[in-house]
Amino acid sequence: MRRLSRVSLSTWLCLLAAVAATLPAWIVRFPPIEDLPYHLAAMRVIHSFGDPAFAFADHYKLTLGRTQYLGYYLLGSLLSYVTGIVVANVVLMSAYFAGTVLGLASLLTSLEKDPRLSILAVPLTVNVMLLLGLFPFLLGIPLMFFGLSLAIRFFDAPTWRKGLGLAVLAVALFFLHVVPFGLFALGFVALFPWRRLRAWPRLAAPVLPSFGMAAWWLLRTDAGKLTREVGAEHTAAPLATSLSNVYHWLGDVFPDQSDERVFVALLAVVLVTAAMAQGTRERVRPEAWRLVLLPLACAWFWFTMPEGRDYVWPLAPRFPILFALTLIPLLRMPSGWKGWAATAGALAVAAASVVNTASHFIRFQQQEVGDFEQALDSIPARQKVATLIYDRASPEVNFSPFLHFGSYYQVRKGGVVQFSFAGYPHWPFDYAPGKSPPPGGPARRRWEWTPESVAVRGELYPYYDYVLVRGSGFHPPPGTFHETFNGDRWTVWQRDY
Repeated sequence: MRRLSRVSLSTWLCLLAAVAATLPAWIVRFPPIEDLPYHLAAMRVIHSFGDPAFAFADHYKLTLGRTQYLGYYLLGSLLSYVTGIVVANVVLMSAYFAGTVLGLASLLTSLEKDPRLSILAVPLTVNVMLLLGLFPFLLGIPLMFFGLSLAIRFFDAPTWRKGLGLAVLAVALFFLHVVPFGLFALGFVALFPWRRLRAWPRLAAPVLPSFGMAAWWLLRTDAGKLTREVGAEHTAAPLATSLSNVYHWLGDVFPDQSDERVFVALLAVVLVTAAMAQGTRERVRPEAWRLVLLPLACAWFWFTMPEGRDYVWPLAPRFPILFALTLIPLLRMPSGWKGWAATAGALAVAAASVVNTASHFIRFQQQEVGDFEQALDSIPARQKVATLIYDRASPEVNFSPFLHFGSYYQVRKGGVVQFSFAGYPHWPFDYAPGKSPPPGGPARRRWEWTPESVAVRGELYPYYDYVLVRGSGFHPPPGTFHETFNGDRWTVWQRDY
């Protein structure tokens, strides 16, 4: 109890904000997040590959060695032995929300800055990349901050335990996503004590394994080759377009104006905090200013990189949120009552953001998902299921939350689903030889976006056993599929035998 009583009020407030930030991860069963279903499906395929109840080995082969896009799925698979797939993903989502706040608090503490500034990150965790469902990328963000914090402490007092922890964290970050790993590498180099020449080998040793893996991936894999090509293109949008699109790719997540109000309130708190901090003497580590390289790098990539290429999308749009988050360690917290007033403002905006997000998620669950679970229940296990989403949008969120809902079938019942990234260079599994759906090989680009272009004869029939449909537009010719479930929003069609 004495140890708990010594924990400062600032620490308790950061912990409270971090826990509250996780609410969107577990408030509903079906969050309106575009790519979430097929991340869950990939986790299920890896976790249950040899289980005959799902029959994955009959259709797929694992390709874990050709991609670094693995960490999220392997972590989820390990957790699933205790929690199951869905709850494991909730844990990982919560780790992103809470970890971003706590990772920033840890970095701020290592820089000898006020950790209460990390509360400003809570509204930023609800961003466009979240609604798109780029969870391997998102989970890399807190690891990036924790990694930089640990690097500072390792430079101060290098021990084998800190070095081993830093090495493991860096490797884990690489296997989550190369973008936050790249920012971690830049921050590590910026903070490195270059004047301690004799200590270079010892201080650099923990990151050598991850840096070596990154070099191998960049030079020897198809995904790395594509990344190099994209990085060398510099085919970015015009400057005026990039400037006007910053908020669109940063925080424009809801069709109403609630997210804009939260964002304006956050900017107001940041500006008032910065104004009140004027004249306040801040004793921080002398190398703290070097981390300005991180937001500068994010700005550079935003203005110079393309929006995407081939299956690498989005690319440049990932950097506005990284820019905003990496700016926080450069801010200053005023002292005394002004600091507590700024903290109160940050907490108020954080609470408004969490409640607003939860409200939209709940309305989506109650008003938009409809009879989806009944539709899934009508399809037997281990079938081949194509999903055609004609009505993919929602009035509650931007983007297309229903686009990959068909992957929930694979999570629950196994078999084969389409659309799937199976066979793409960045995906951890491919179709087994001779098992690819027609016309052969992985699905064509934007298959899921163009249901009206999917041919019934030759592409759907006779390969797929069932077709799961949202909206109108599917009219199979006689002798191909017949309707077996007709709900308010979903229909199921079974193949004619």
